[in-house]
Amino acid sequence: MFLRRVLPDLAGFAGLTALAAGCYWCARLAWADYLFRLDTVESVTHAAQLVPASAEYHQRLATLLDTIGRNDASVESELHQAVAANPRLAAAWTELALRAETAGNAPQAEAYLLRAAAADRMYSTLWTLANFYFRQNATEKFWPAAKRALRAGDVSAYDPAPLFRLCWKVSANPTTVLERAIPDAGPVEARYLEFLVRENLTSVAEPVTERLVAFGSEQDLDAVFLYCDRLIAAGDAEGGIHAWNALCWRRLQSYQPIEPEASAGLTNGNFSSPPLQHGFDWRIPAVAGVTVERAGLPPRLWITLDGHEPETCDVLEQFVALAPSRRYRLRFRYQTDDIAAGSGLRWRLLTSRGEEIASDGADLASEQQADGTVRFTVPPDVPLARLALSYRRTPGTTRIEGRVALESASLEFDR
Repeated sequence: MFLRRVLPDLAGFAGLTALAAGCYWCARLAWADYLFRLDTVESVTHAAQLVPASAEYHQRLATLLDTIGRNDASVESELHQAVAANPRLAAAWTELALRAETAGNAPQAEAYLLRAAAADRMYSTLWTLANFYFRQNATEKFWPAAKRALRAGDVSAYDPAPLFRLCWKVSANPTTVLERAIPDAGPVEARYLEFLVRENLTSVAEPVTERLVAFGSEQDLDAVFLYCDRLIAAGDAEGGIHAWNALCWRRLQSYQPIEPEASAGLTNGNFSSPPLQHGFDWRIPAVAGVTVERAGLPPRLWITLDGHEPETCDVLEQFVALAPSRRYRLRFRYQTDDIAAGSGLRWRLLTSRGEEIASDGADLASEQQADGTVRFTVPPDVPLARLALSYRRTPGTTRIEGRVALESASLEFDR
């Protein structure tokens, strides 16, 4: 009977004790959080004392102590307490590593960085490890670390160019960099190709392009367009054709590969596809006072000049691969509105050096649909030219204000 009366009282007392303890710890944690948010050395120190198992408090206290110039021992003590509370706190391991390296203790620094890399497989941590091996001239450890870093995460979320540049400092051999650092991942290969183009290293970019075309996604292939553009701009007809034909194989199935010695032709001559503005497709320069639209069935290009265009400008252009010393004939079908004869609007061909190739082109002017022809002979040393529909104001006339409807254009050998 006695126990039956006492047990409920004991249970109630235990419950009240547990409730009181819970309230105490809730209040203690709330007070510690308040102190932490004050973000001073004194307040965060007190917060860390109240909740010694908080890795966040110790890590922040280390930062604050370092900011005010406290001795390294106190900073490192807080960092050690932080990783003791949370061994997966990569930032604290990294900070300990950098301090160890500064103190000349490279083995300890490496050990800390490896702990950081094991806890956090994100790019920034792995990049720090690769950078450490670079500074230590540990080449054989650098390459795996670099490749692991580049394989990590979403490559669009960070800039890999500094790591690419580091790879080229370790080795100027493009094959070594490609095989030892660049993973078989389309997004990474695309960013690497962009890097090579930006650094004027297109001469060694073909193996990267081949891998990207073979294994990259549709989005990754955008980098190949930039590569192709750079080759064309440099006057490298062979390289540009090779890159363009690879794109035709993987992405531009409706486009015909270019074979200048075997057949003549323009890309997208009937405007069945919107101009890509890259490679060997049509490009529409941004010119004040000129608008170009693709519309109608079948599609055609409508080029409007509002009378405020520059006195000299190109309104449409396409780079064309040519067979040197061959004769060609450009055929096109068009119609103009409110454009008089002698307007100064005609087709012109220019070499990669900007020299005009002689032709028998005439100004475009016809209120009815008409067929036009331009004949020209390619100079012996010109494998690449820019075909442009150009406006050059004729002396004694005002700037034209009207419209051209371009239905089609084709290029063929003129036998």
